[in-house]
Amino acid sequence: MLSFFNKKIRRSTKVFNKTFEEFMQTGVTPQEGHTALIDLFCRTNGKFNDTINNKIIKSAPKTNPTSTSKLWNSIDLNYSNELNNKLEKNGYVDFKESLPKELVDKIYNFALKNETRMAPNYDKKVLFDPTNFQSEIYRFDANDLANSIEIQELIMDPFLIDVARKYLKSEPIFDFPAMWWSTSFLKEASAEAAQLYHFDLDRIKWLKIFFYITDVNENTGPHCYIEGSHISGTKPKEILKKGYARIQDEELEKYYPKDKFKTICAPAGSIFAGDTKCWHKGTPLKEGVRLVLEFEYTTSLFGANYDKFIMKNYTPEFKEFCKNNSYYSSNFIFE
Repeated sequence: MLSFFNKKIRRSTKVFNKTFEEFMQTGVTPQEGHTALIDLFCRTNGKFNDTINNKIIKSAPKTNPTSTSKLWNSIDLNYSNELNNKLEKNGYVDFKESLPKELVDKIYNFALKNETRMAPNYDKKVLFDPTNFQSEIYRFDANDLANSIEIQELIMDPFLIDVARKYLKSEPIFDFPAMWWSTSFLKEASAEAAQLYHFDLDRIKWLKIFFYITDVNENTGPHCYIEGSHISGTKPKEILKKGYARIQDEELEKYYPKDKFKTICAPAGSIFAGDTKCWHKGTPLKEGVRLVLEFEYTTSLFGANYDKFIMKNYTPEFKEFCKNNSYYSSNFIFE
C-alpha cells in the first residue's frame, strides 16, 4: 500500500513540475496542474506546498521597506511582527485596529449601489435588495471591486501589505479582492456559501485579510475556524482522503478539542487575517445580512486562473503606486 501511495505522489509531482514550467512561460496554469497541487497537498498533508513555496520565495524580489499607513498613521509598524507570530502559531489573528467608520460607510454604500451576482448560477448582475432575499449569497465581481477608489486605498496600504509580507516571507502579489453579502434566505448550512468546514487551495501559499463591513454576531453568520489546523502534518489523514471537500462539524469534532473551534463575532470595521489552510467556514445566518470584504495575497499565481483587473476607474496615486510596485501589482492592467 505504501509503495502504491508513493507511486501516486511521484505521478502527481511529475504533472506538477511539467505544468509549473508551462505556467512560468505563459502565466496560465493548466487544469491538470492545479489538480495535481490539490492531490499532493492532501497526500502529503501540506508538506509538498511548504517545499515548493520555499523554492519560490528564494527567487522573489527583495522586500520593500514599509512606509507609514495613511489609515493608521499612529501605528507601530513593528506590530506586524506580533501579528505574524500569532498567525504562524494559530493560523488566524484579530487586529487591534479597525477600519475608519467613514471608509466602512463608503464600502457599505458601494455594496448597495453596485450590482452583484447571486447563487446558484451567478449568470446575471442584480442589485442586492436587503428587504427581499432571493439567495443565500450575492458575490461582487472582483474587477468591479478593483475599480473602487475606496478599496484601492486599502489595496495599497503599506501596513496591510507588510502583514502579508511578514507571513509569506516574501514580497507578496496582490491576488484578488472579494466581497459578498450573506443572507438568512436559507436556514441551513449552504456549501455554495462556504458554510461547511473546508480549506482553501487556489494557490501554493497565501494569506487572506478579512474586513467586516457590517456588525457580525452569533445570529448574523460569524466566521469560524479551527485554531492551528493550518500547520502542515496536522490534518486528520482520514479526512484528507476525501480530498478537496466540505466537511461536517461532527467529523472534525472527533479530532480537535472544543477549545480549538473559534468563532469571530465583531463590529463593523473589524479586521482579521487568516491562513485559510485552516479548516474554516461561515455560519448560516439566523437573521439579517452580513457583508464581508476579503483580500488575498500570495507568493505565486500558480493554481486557479483568474482574470487580471482592467482598470478604468482609479486615482493617479493608485496608478503611480502600481507602477512603483509592479511585482505586487502584477494583476492590474491600466487602460
